Amino acid sequence: MQRFRDEYQSIHDFTDRFLVNCPECHHCATVQPLDPAQNQQQPAVWRFICGNCAAVKVLGDRPVRKQPSPTVDPYFHYPLWLQASCCSEQLWAFNPEHLDFLAAFVQAQHRESRPHTIHGWSNRSLVSRLPKWIQSHKNRAAILKTIAQLRQSLPESSAPDITRST
Repeated sequence: MQRFRDEYQSIHDFTDRFLVNCPECHHCATVQPLDPAQNQQQPAVWRFICGNCAAVKVLGDRPVRKQPSPTVDPYFHYPLWLQASCCSEQLWAFNPEHLDFLAAFVQAQHRESRPHTIHGWSNRSLVSRLPKWIQSHKNRAAILKTIAQLRQSLPESSAPDITRST
């Protein structure tokens, strides 16, 4: 029986890389920090790069504008690559790791949650903030089918290691 244990991950745990639709060639591209090891206290320099058409853009120290929608990256505002209509809603993920998280949650027969050691019962975790339509067992088959279709759209270099346990 599959079990999901809420480890109090937040949406920010998946914001180190965004797969987006390249505005030039409409293939999968990446938005990520220019230096992933950069100190979080300093403004990060973010880079958009498309491996298909070689488009590159850099966004420096200027402040990030408010993200207009969760279905675009928060820096360049390009549409996310991993998004599809599902159950009359929009299912989206920032990257393959985020998609794996959603799949693990949705396919689990048992979902465990316990009080956080510091914050107690709170809605700080991503699980507690997932929309009701994703949490609903009645949508499980449709959501898993959509997740499988999104995985098929991943380019080889972006695919996660499927041997990794979730």
